[in-house]
Amino acid sequence: MCGIAGLIAKDSPTLGNDLINMLKELIHRGKDATGVALYENRDTIDLRVSMTAAEYQKNLEKIIAGYGQTSNARIYQGQGIFTFFEASVDMDPGRISDLNWAIDSHPNLCVHSLGQQLKVYKDEGSAEELQNCHKIPPINGTHGIGHVRLATESVENINFAHPFISYIYPELAIVHNGQFTNYFNMRRRMESWGVRFKTNNDSEMAAHFLAFQMKEKGLDLEAALHQGLETFDGVFTLLVSTPHQIGALRDRLGIKPMLHFEKNGTTVLFGSEQICLTPIVSDVYATEMDPGGVQVWSV
Repeated sequence: MCGIAGLIAKDSPTLGNDLINMLKELIHRGKDATGVALYENRDTIDLRVSMTAAEYQKNLEKIIAGYGQTSNARIYQGQGIFTFFEASVDMDPGRISDLNWAIDSHPNLCVHSLGQQLKVYKDEGSAEELQNCHKIPPINGTHGIGHVRLATESVENINFAHPFISYIYPELAIVHNGQFTNYFNMRRRMESWGVRFKTNNDSEMAAHFLAFQMKEKGLDLEAALHQGLETFDGVFTLLVSTPHQIGALRDRLGIKPMLHFEKNGTTVLFGSEQICLTPIVSDVYATEMDPGGVQVWSV
């Protein structure tokens, strides 16, 4: 089933914790995995990578060394079978996409986030387990999106969990509830464009498709989402984030829910159910997005 949530709260010192609390209210929609994508106010390029074993840290550091120097590195065991590496990288921002794919080209490494604002935490288990294991620090952030997963494949491979990013546009993240029935046709089509895939998850396809529309076709987020609405088949809702916007997309059948609520022009909440909005605003009456709807909010 899965559940998604999102939050715009400018200059919030509690962004990560607030989003975790929203996801705790969706645990009944899936607890195979949980993830958040957070946009921070910071001056560094930060990297988060999953490794199938700690021994691959040397391979990772060798790849990174070809692009820049690391600092503030941390390695730790995740909730499941994966080990995580995070660090700041002093490098040319213009080479972020190249480093992203260089790491993903290694079969035992997977980039979860790499950029100047975005940071992604995802792992097996519930939102509470994610926070306890990964010790997501208090941050000065602006917005974020999150996901609870009821896995239909590959429970132990956390690289198949959400949020997904794209090496094409590394500061874009998506969370998805539903299924794209034209995934294989779309993947073959996109591979003919030169797009490369790390997993077999249909949500990765959507991330790369939207990133391609924005980076290579020059579309803004709203236009890219409309292109997705015309292209994707299936039943789905999406939350898509960039450094300055969050966009929502709901398929024309409207089977998968999407609600939103705005308060005082500064806070915007998103979720699969109204209950997940209440940790932020207790007295909330959310609006359900229309089937076939596309909406974008600026941060």
